[in-house]
Amino acid sequence: MEKRKFSLVGWYRRFFLSERTATVAAFLALAVMPIILFLGLNSIFMDLASIYNLIIRSLLVVTLLYSIRKHRLLLMQAATVGLLFCMLCSQAQYALTDLAEVDSELYITMGLQGFIFLAIEQMILFVESLVCFDHFVVHVARRRGATRLFINRAAILFLLALLVVQLIVTPTLNFDQTYLQCVWAVHFDELIIFVLLMCAELITLIDSLELMGE
Repeated sequence: MEKRKFSLVGWYRRFFLSERTATVAAFLALAVMPIILFLGLNSIFMDLASIYNLIIRSLLVVTLLYSIRKHRLLLMQAATVGLLFCMLCSQAQYALTDLAEVDSELYITMGLQGFIFLAIEQMILFVESLVCFDHFVVHVARRRGATRLFINRAAILFLLALLVVQLIVTPTLNFDQTYLQCVWAVHFDELIIFVLLMCAELITLIDSLELMGE
């Protein structure tokens, strides 16, 4: 028997179209949220708005997983939109308010890792904004060109890579350990949620292509 050749595209589709991937991602995301709450309250990292965002995010993760397992496409799109906005609002709060209150020189004096952390936080905000905008153009305005569909998926994959870098860089910063643990947990939760969102995006993409007869 001939050995099946490894295909990166095939692996990508199997991984993100797997119901098991979506289920594991959703349960991991939900499991990390109480840890974020505990660490955030102990490091004065969270205010009432952040707690509210976390509660809404948990409900949307449950809704999105349910819609994926039941293949409820309209509910899936609605939950995806809600989660994207939750993630964007949370990142905007952190990148534009929380980090802005800290002198940027403090990060720069930490060396390369401090500069990378600061720069990537802004890049994450930009890419999340792009993903939100492109999601609305593709799914709401119904402009489903091949280029836009590719940009949407590529942006999420790039965002996942940025979050992985932050998970590596965050522990090297010279801040209070509880604060760093909270930031690390937040980024890990974001990474897992965007894996879940990628599962939903790929399912809705295939459904869209089927509707267009491609």
